[in-house]
Amino acid sequence: MRTTKPISTISYNTQIFLDMKLQELLKNKIIVFYAYIKHYPEDDEGGKKEHYHLYIEPSKMLQTEDLREQFKELDLHNQDKPLSVLPFQSSKFEHWYMYILHDTRYLASKGQSRKYHYSHSDIVASDYNNLNYLSKSIDMLKLSPYSSMLDAQKQGLSWQEYFMRGGIPIQQLNLFEKAWYLLLREDTYRNGRQGHL
Repeated sequence: MRTTKPISTISYNTQIFLDMKLQELLKNKIIVFYAYIKHYPEDDEGGKKEHYHLYIEPSKMLQTEDLREQFKELDLHNQDKPLSVLPFQSSKFEHWYMYILHDTRYLASKGQSRKYHYSHSDIVASDYNNLNYLSKSIDMLKLSPYSSMLDAQKQGLSWQEYFMRGGIPIQQLNLFEKAWYLLLREDTYRNGRQGHL
């Protein structure tokens, strides 16, 4: 795939090699930003090894297959099969970020759950100011309107107060309002009890 857009992958490299390779790509102006986080294998992943979720912003047109070749690392335990990365995929930072933290609300909106959870401070990045800027720019309403509504309801906001915050596309107003009251009703009658938020 040829692209100038952000990409992500999973790396099975050692952290020392990964750091060295990413710094080399930065120095050679092939990429302008990277971030990664170490993940432990989940029960539903069939005993996979520890791995890194890697996000990259290219500085110019990249051929991802060529870039992938640069991540081949000799594995001293299995010299016939080098450590490497999975094929690169197009990526949006906000989805990458919320997934790699295993944010419960984000995963729930995708019908998923995970055993391990991570924090912002676990992320290694080439530029922490950029990482902080990107993470603070995430629009949770866009990513997961369900969790945004639940948070607002737990704060005791009315539908009108939630709507006045902005961010709801006017052409979808009726759908959002219907979802608001469905969530409110679900919480009111949960587990056969009647109550309020």
